[in-house]
Amino acid sequence: MKRYLTYVTLFLLIVGTILALWECFVRQYPTSYQYKAQWMDSHAPGVSTLVLGGSHTYYGVMPSLMGDSVFNLANVTQHSEIDDWLLSHYIDRCTNLKTVIVPVDVTNTFDSPLEKSVEWYRGTYYKLYMGCDLFDNNLKYYCEISCLPAFNRKFLAAVQGLCGGDTSLECDSTGFGTGFATPSHFDENMMIVSAKTAEHRSTADSANVAYNSQHLMHIASMCHDRGIRLVIVTTPMWDGYTSRISKASLETVHGIVNQCVKKYGAVYMDHMNDTRFQGTDFYDCDHLSRQGAEKFTRILNEQLAR
Repeated sequence: MKRYLTYVTLFLLIVGTILALWECFVRQYPTSYQYKAQWMDSHAPGVSTLVLGGSHTYYGVMPSLMGDSVFNLANVTQHSEIDDWLLSHYIDRCTNLKTVIVPVDVTNTFDSPLEKSVEWYRGTYYKLYMGCDLFDNNLKYYCEISCLPAFNRKFLAAVQGLCGGDTSLECDSTGFGTGFATPSHFDENMMIVSAKTAEHRSTADSANVAYNSQHLMHIASMCHDRGIRLVIVTTPMWDGYTSRISKASLETVHGIVNQCVKKYGAVYMDHMNDTRFQGTDFYDCDHLSRQGAEKFTRILNEQLAR
């Protein structure tokens, strides 16, 4: 029995060591989360315009076309509570901050909290690489390997990088997401499939609406109290998708935005149905391609200058 326990203990130690080394190896692979935290820690005082939000602004707003004091702090599936935390974390260090850009649309208005979403594992990135304390002390938020599919994707990317492949952060030096290239042609069938997949995200859930609205209002309050202009944007979306969105969902979004505008003086720039965006301006039904992002950023920049 004693020998058996010794073997079991030895086996567990070996497995634990292998897993720890595996975790350490994967953590060495660069991420946009780590890069953005380090960039903000070093450059926050010089930022005049800060872009928040999820994938719509991560892939849709290019600071390089807006000036050298603009930074994109958005990330994939960055829910409202994360935006609120990030702005709270950095706002008083951004001593020259004049404008905050935050997206509000039919997806993030109805998002569940990140911990309850299918991409909960991204909470690990915020905790490990950005110091976010929103999530509980569950072990899963301290180990990337706790979500094996996401871990394996990053592991394979790290191995490819070790073998001389691309080790891109998937964002440029200004924080803009570089993963959505411009399609070579417009594929309507693919867009229809994308629209059907995305459609469920625009279904009203009163509990989530109240939760996300609360965080938006706190962001607006922080900006208002410091004399910072809050610009709420809705990025362009393919009309084959927007036609599927219910009137009730749109009224919910506009009601929240109008409240924010009236109470805190926010500015709303709604480009959801902007007909200047067509075809290869879109990567999928509700995300801009790089070409579309360039076009949208130039339009946004002109509006901001007025």
